[in-house]
Amino acid sequence: MEVRNKQNFAAGLFFLAFGIFAAVVARSYSLGASDDIGPGYFPFWLAVLLAVLGTVLSVSALAPKAEATEIGRLDWKAVAWIVGAVVLFAFLLQILGIVFSVLVLVIVSSLGSHEFTWKGTLASSLLLAALVYGVFVMGLHLQFPTWPTLFS
Repeated sequence: MEVRNKQNFAAGLFFLAFGIFAAVVARSYSLGASDDIGPGYFPFWLAVLLAVLGTVLSVSALAPKAEATEIGRLDWKAVAWIVGAVVLFAFLLQILGIVFSVLVLVIVSSLGSHEFTWKGTLASSLLLAALVYGVFVMGLHLQFPTWPTLFS
């Protein structure tokens, strides 16, 4: 049995491992029942679904008809931009609020892309900021600081 699509195989193993880890962590919360779900119900079943998806992806990479691929070198510059953007988001959330922090997150992380354009980045950041505001602030009423502390 030969691994033909090494990218899908590695991604599937990652999904499987993360799904198992998340399911174990979610089991520490009360699952409840289908009609009275607890705080661990959704994360547990989402983790199980991720583990199943990882298994399917890894097994499909072994098929004789799978596209033959190799895993390329890791682009450390892109990784640094993306991880740095997430760290910057966490630092700026209390200062700038969720809306401007998401704008900064998308703009900084897009610098790690090989397909970066300012027009696409600005459109993506505005759309994502609006979605985050609509879903998390207006829809779910989560207690994030919405705007910079100067304005509130």
